[in-house]
Amino acid sequence: MDAVFDKIFKNGILNKYKVERITGREYWDIFYREFEQDNLQKITFIREGLLTEEQKEKRKSLEERYKSEKIENYIVVKDGDLNIALFRGEQKDIDIYYMRHAIVRKEYRGKGIYNDYLDKIIEYANERGFLQIISCFVLSNIDIYRTKTKKDFYITATETHAEWGQIGWLCKFLNEDLRKAFLFRCGNIEFSKKLYNNSERSANSFIKFLNGF
Repeated sequence: MDAVFDKIFKNGILNKYKVERITGREYWDIFYREFEQDNLQKITFIREGLLTEEQKEKRKSLEERYKSEKIENYIVVKDGDLNIALFRGEQKDIDIYYMRHAIVRKEYRGKGIYNDYLDKIIEYANERGFLQIISCFVLSNIDIYRTKTKKDFYITATETHAEWGQIGWLCKFLNEDLRKAFLFRCGNIEFSKKLYNNSERSANSFIKFLNGF
């Protein structure tokens, strides 16, 4: 029950059209049965269909964890008794790992600490079954940008953040077909059989459209 929702939508849309809450399964059943043709003018992909069998199994485990208690990692790196670095990451969505915070003590920077941590997090995310690793950074922090782009992180967005100023979002794709889907969105036509088969039939419609020219 959602009393606020019921109050706001009690008269429907335009005081004319009834609003009814349904389950997620019912929603998509209606979409594919009645609305899919209205959506074929754009190419979309089914995320889960792009996964390998191993990734599908690992994703099931991630989904259970996300529903009960999402993964959170708070890490301190020590040199003897001295705390020299802090790293924080968490399960942002079922299959997205968010590298949320990182700081290395000034006198320990330039020694490869962050670079080694990044390698290990990529390995960790792969083993757990995550499909993407995301992080944000202040755009003036060129060192972070260089380090991550060398490991195939892509800039996916920039924004003006109220607290932090100009920031950029980076993403590493741990599924090759998902990476190709991203590159396709960026204008690089690099299709694969999995992308075609999981395009909700929209790719086929698009190809027919192109062949009509």
